[in-house]
Order: sequence, then C-alpha cells, then structure tokens
Amino acid sequence: MNETTRDTPAAEAPKHWQGFSPAMKGGAAARGLFNLALMIWVVCDVRRRRDDELNASRKMWTLAAFAPPVGPIAYFLFGRKRDASRPHTSPASTKSTVSHPDAE
Repeated sequence: MNETTRDTPAAEAPKHWQGFSPAMKGGAAARGLFNLALMIWVVCDVRRRRDDELNASRKMWTLAAFAPPVGPIAYFLFGRKRDASRPHTSPASTKSTVSHPDAE
C-alpha cells in the first residue's frame, strides 16, 4: 500500500464556510431558510389556535418548533386536531351546479 494514499482520506468535507462550493453554500442557505420558515409557521399556528384544537400542550409544540425539521413536521402531522364539524371540501365539490344562461 502506498504511504500517501493511506494518510489522505478519499473525500474530506470542508471544515469552514470558505471551503464550501457555491452550490453547497446555496443548498445550506436554502435548508436554513426552509427550516426558519417552518419554525415561524409552527409558532404562529400554535399561537392562533385554541387549546382544544391542539393534541398536546401549547408549550410542547412551541418547543418542538425549534427542533427542525422533525419538530415542525411532527406538529403538522400529529399536533393539530382534525375538525370533525368542518367537512373537507375538495375544489371539485365547490363548483356550482347552476348553469350559466350563456352556456347553452
């Protein structure tokens, strides 16, 4: 085995921001903005809902918002109660059945 190949790793990740390529910097920035948007969305959603609309305490879901991306995703999947009194309407079911007079 060659001495030089054993000491150098095959693909060493950069340790400083200056070592990242522009694509890596853009990807990191996009993930950061996405996580920030998720956190803000969860905190705003938790604050506007009543306690009976949440599946756990308001404090727990607010703290979960700051564990991106798992916390916000968990909140949107499990944290909000489904409102049984408000039926789900799809865009197709909201169309009017009254025909327009000029349609004929």
